[in-house]
Amino acid sequence: MKYSVIDISSSSLSLTVAETDGNPDTTEIVFKDRANLSLPYYLVGDKLSARGIDKLLDALAVAKEKCSKLGVNACWLISTAAMRSISNFDEVAAAVEEHTGLRINFLDGGTEAYCDYIANRRYAACDRAVLVDLGGKSIEICDLSKSEKSDMLCLDFGIMDLHHKFVSRLQPTEGEADDVKKYVKSKFDDAGLPCGDTFATVVLVGATNRAVYDVYAEYAGEAAEDGVMTIDRKKFKKMVKYLLTDAERSGLILKTAPEKLSFVIPAAIVLKTLFKRFGADNIVVSDSGVKEGYLRLVLDGSESGEYYDFISALAVAASAPAAPKKRGRKPGAKSASKKTPAKRGRKPAAGNAAPKKRGRKPKAAEETAAADVAAAEEAQTAAEENASPAE
Repeated sequence: MKYSVIDISSSSLSLTVAETDGNPDTTEIVFKDRANLSLPYYLVGDKLSARGIDKLLDALAVAKEKCSKLGVNACWLISTAAMRSISNFDEVAAAVEEHTGLRINFLDGGTEAYCDYIANRRYAACDRAVLVDLGGKSIEICDLSKSEKSDMLCLDFGIMDLHHKFVSRLQPTEGEADDVKKYVKSKFDDAGLPCGDTFATVVLVGATNRAVYDVYAEYAGEAAEDGVMTIDRKKFKKMVKYLLTDAERSGLILKTAPEKLSFVIPAAIVLKTLFKRFGADNIVVSDSGVKEGYLRLVLDGSESGEYYDFISALAVAASAPAAPKKRGRKPGAKSASKKTPAKRGRKPAAGNAAPKKRGRKPKAAEETAAADVAAAEEAQTAAEENASPAE
């Protein structure tokens, strides 16, 4: 059996496909994919615009088609922080179901953090481990020595919020970076986040943290050993300084993580702050997150979600008379019939403007700003290319 989970996040639409005999312990990830999709940029007030809905439908149609080609039996569609602030969620969900047959399973902050925990609890064997997932609209932090959902922390701001609140241009100045650091320290204090020697190991989860790691690996000239991705805290500290002062900083990010051009530096500032707060020197990067955790939970019955049954859809399509082609319709639009609704609540049966910083040379600042502007133009081109559906 093949199962898939599609996740609508703040900056992308990602897909994971796993193969299993129904036992969560024997599940193997066989395919992963990610498409750039920043829904918060399509908000008009607190509503997702018609253009934003169209972009979402197009991306979902592509992801669903990939599932079909891979022989997926059942697919769960989940949404995390990206949809929490959207007031017309019901309208968006209705459009998604009408055009794709998929029903959105909305995860609250606690459940999102718990899914992260479930996917990474193997790291509990490490010395005093804590999980950190930096999202666009939320931050999850989980003490891996604890196992209850109520123990998991989800903060209601993310890297996208920090960039919007404090960064006046593409990349933050040193002064803006200080503002970000002061703000997150205050938020961590208010949340009662432990400090001192509470944690020795930090497990980084999610696409933004992976992008930060890719930039770090290029900067430090390091590569994963035996598939294990680690970060040296001292080298990371030097990298953050480079990202805040060097005119070539955007070039480094474009080389390794162009889709996260605006978010890598704010994320690195947050991580540096957390590493110092925890006093942790053992930093590892995980390749599992919310989707993997959610799939495990629905397969073992701990969570119930509505899924799209590809087997039933194929049966309905085979028995339906051929419909005349419609002209002028976008590929992927209305790819599912209302006659093949998502299954409810059970898993499928087996077999189915910043102030100037004193002391800096104006020329260096001008070079950095010019480099950032050039990088933004290059990033826009890269984002447009990456957003094109892959065959």
